[in-house]
Amino acid sequence: MDIRIAQFFNLTSSTGGRFLFQNYFANENKVYGNDTYSFAPFRTEGTTAALSGDNNVLQVLFPNLEISLRLLQSGDGNRLSRLTLTTIWLTADGAYTPNRLAEYFVGTGSSISDTTLELRFRSAIDSVASNFPNRQITRDLVGPLPLDSQISLQ
Repeated sequence: MDIRIAQFFNLTSSTGGRFLFQNYFANENKVYGNDTYSFAPFRTEGTTAALSGDNNVLQVLFPNLEISLRLLQSGDGNRLSRLTLTTIWLTADGAYTPNRLAEYFVGTGSSISDTTLELRFRSAIDSVASNFPNRQITRDLVGPLPLDSQISLQ
């Protein structure tokens, strides 16, 4: 049995530019949702969630090509960009299956080498550890609530 996976990269840069790429259908434009995604050879590395609640780094790697450089230049070095990365499983004939996963990220930076452009992201939705209390924070529970985000749960 073959496993066929396509990823759809929907990036909105901090300056408002929008970039739509897919990494499975070489030299083709593919429609997903209401958008058309052009082919770009990219891959993703890293973990996006952990049981411990860590917000790990996701890396998206592009070859060092002109299209990759335009992506980097137009987005302020990938600072505060917004990425929706959708992973879709495919049938042998390339049709989409109902199995899909959409993940949301915020850009934290980038780096470039002679061969590769790396965009770094962190999850836009951080996980919560299992020992976090499942109670609503109220004045009765913690006393007078602070005016900033410095809340200490004991």
